[in-house]
Amino acid sequence: MVRPQVDFLKDNLKRLGYFFRPILIVKNYNVVLDGHHRVHALQEMGGVRIPCIEIDYLDNPEITLATWYPIYTGEAYDFHASLQGMSIEAKAIDVIDNNTFDDPQYGFALHSKSGNWLLKGSQQELYKKFLAEYDSGKFEYVKTFDYAYASVRKQYASFTLLRKTLTKQDVINTARSGNVYAPKTTRHILTFRYQDIKVPMNALIDKK
Repeated sequence: MVRPQVDFLKDNLKRLGYFFRPILIVKNYNVVLDGHHRVHALQEMGGVRIPCIEIDYLDNPEITLATWYPIYTGEAYDFHASLQGMSIEAKAIDVIDNNTFDDPQYGFALHSKSGNWLLKGSQQELYKKFLAEYDSGKFEYVKTFDYAYASVRKQYASFTLLRKTLTKQDVINTARSGNVYAPKTTRHILTFRYQDIKVPMNALIDKK
């Protein structure tokens, strides 16, 4: 959960007085695909129900799963000392390729101007540490591995956190286990556009 995004949505919902975009959930699994921040915002406002659209997911060719790659556009130096300071166990590696992510105990690969490291731990735990250590406003999220990698090489970013692209079954399994991904982990690409709605907030909030 990204706190500023939840606060923005809460302010927006209060100002508008109605809920305007349904969340997407996986049919038969009750897993949220799109709308996690809307769920948190509504819950914090006392919401007990939320408009949603159920969709087929695993074998649906109209939904493609990709990921976002965080890049850091601020200054960052001496990653060996920084990683130790964040209590992150890291292993220096020469290159990052398709085999980098074979060991599931390493959540991210860090690519920087000064080298590459495999970072031990879950993506959720690791990303929290990076957000606490660095200016969260200077993280950007890009769509492709190649763009993230090139952003460092072209000196637009100081470092990027790289990871494997998940499968749809990974998403279902993680959600059913009760675990959550780090913010901006999944990116669902839809070939269709679902319509906005206009549901009054008082219809969604417990009046007791």
